[in-house]
Amino acid sequence: MRLTAPSRSRLRRRASGFLQRALSSGTALVLAAAAYGGEAGAPVTRSIVAAGAVADGRTLNTAVINRVVTEVSESGGGVVYVPPGVFLTGTIYLKNRVTLHLAGGAVLLGSTELQDYPENPAPPPADTPEFKRISHLYPASLEFGRYSLVCADGQHDVAITGQGRIDGQGHHTNFTKQDLIGRGASKRDAYLKRPYGLSFVRCQGVTVRDITLHDLAFWSQDYLDCDDVRISGVTVDSKKLDYNNDGLDLDGSRNVRVSDCYFNVGDDAICFKSSFRDCENITIANCVLSSLANGVKFGTASIGSFRNIAISNLTMENINAAGLALEIVDGGTMDGIVISNIVMNRVGTAVFLKLGDRGQKWMDPAKGLAVGRLRNISISNIVAHLDSDDFRPLCGSISGLPGHPVEDVTISNMQLILHHSHTATAAAATAAAAIPEEAGAYPEYSMFGPLPASGLYIRHAKGIVLRDIDLRFVGEDYRSALVCDDVQDLDVQGWRSPALAGAQPVVCLRGVRRARIAAGVASAGTDTYLRVTDDSSDILLTGSDLAHARLAVSADPSLSPSAITETANRR
Repeated sequence: MRLTAPSRSRLRRRASGFLQRALSSGTALVLAAAAYGGEAGAPVTRSIVAAGAVADGRTLNTAVINRVVTEVSESGGGVVYVPPGVFLTGTIYLKNRVTLHLAGGAVLLGSTELQDYPENPAPPPADTPEFKRISHLYPASLEFGRYSLVCADGQHDVAITGQGRIDGQGHHTNFTKQDLIGRGASKRDAYLKRPYGLSFVRCQGVTVRDITLHDLAFWSQDYLDCDDVRISGVTVDSKKLDYNNDGLDLDGSRNVRVSDCYFNVGDDAICFKSSFRDCENITIANCVLSSLANGVKFGTASIGSFRNIAISNLTMENINAAGLALEIVDGGTMDGIVISNIVMNRVGTAVFLKLGDRGQKWMDPAKGLAVGRLRNISISNIVAHLDSDDFRPLCGSISGLPGHPVEDVTISNMQLILHHSHTATAAAATAAAAIPEEAGAYPEYSMFGPLPASGLYIRHAKGIVLRDIDLRFVGEDYRSALVCDDVQDLDVQGWRSPALAGAQPVVCLRGVRRARIAAGVASAGTDTYLRVTDDSSDILLTGSDLAHARLAVSADPSLSPSAITETANRR
């Protein structure tokens, strides 16, 4: 019987649906989908065991698995099925229209021999302005999966699915930097000559769903210059201090959806990069994060731009650095980032926004030097317990550079619970200390050292809006709650923070132009609520309850009498 085109289309859809149901059931029914292999365009399924793979955890199955992947791809696409069992392997190369499906109980066990991971070529040069700026360093300084356990380069419609596990054996001494350096490797080789877990480079149509990535030797999964990526239900359990185990890296990728994932990792849990192309049109939702570094980080690689990115509904636990780190330090642009509904427990700080100039160290002056821009950021509905193992007087910060402000940032409905104590003596010392610019330094929330604020320190910024910020102390912190240096167009409304007798002023404005402080409350015991210095001007204090403050406003004698206006305050 000759099938009409509509009939063939219906048959393919039925076959695909049958295949997906079989895959999700984890039963041997998955093999039945191979019966459709005779129809043009119908999906096929090949079991790696049927092709000769051995599930003993000792036999190297790399050649068998890659042969099956090639056969399935060349037949028009389908599923490479990994049944329950432990399969030792080196690099697996995914190809067009192939789904690598790991059944429950299936383990792809990465070889501990680097020779089983052929070095992958660098992606070809891109015709982008950002790439031209790094061309004199290419490819040596480009971070990509030089070695990887699963790799797809320039492929389309590829997927990794199932309830199985990919185990990189990253704890092995062949992969730990300390052991490699101890055996004579250079720091660079000890860093680079380790396999990623998953490496997707310039791929179109990528799905990674439901798998577990365990004990990776390096970055867990990297998506470099990819388009149309869907990542859901993935567990990454790879928490080692020495291994640079990012949970997820999105580098210059577009149209990405990430949801319902769990990250327990030794480096940044979710990391955006723009090495030579813009990173844009991305959503992250409903994930759980734990990290020895940052929770969500933009950067450090920031040659390109980060645009149109929405992040929501995350919980973070035991984050050693910043829950949210947004960094532009290589001349790129960050514009249009919305972050909301985040709960953080035991983090170093909740927010860290940094516009820096690290690019001055490596950019070619002939190609133009740029500081970059960081603007149009919205962060809302945050609850954070600041209780890390770093007991120095640190805090969240928003910082640009002289002449290069961070612009148009709104933070609203944020509750910070501070667990550490900082004495009146320490608070006075940090208030008087000069804070270094660190323009070209590697960006970390602790990069400035001790800071004079317990809640937020803001410097070189414009158009900052703070709404309903609530500080609570478990310990005793005598620093100011909010300190602003060289800020224009500041709008603070509904700031709440406790006060201690002998503490620094609640709010300190230094060289601030055009600011409105509204609807604040001076807690019982407040010595001074607002301190204004350093050529500040056009400051409005309005609608605030200052009845419990010994002194509502303290102004530098050098300021003009018109620099500060008070209206409708309760005294």
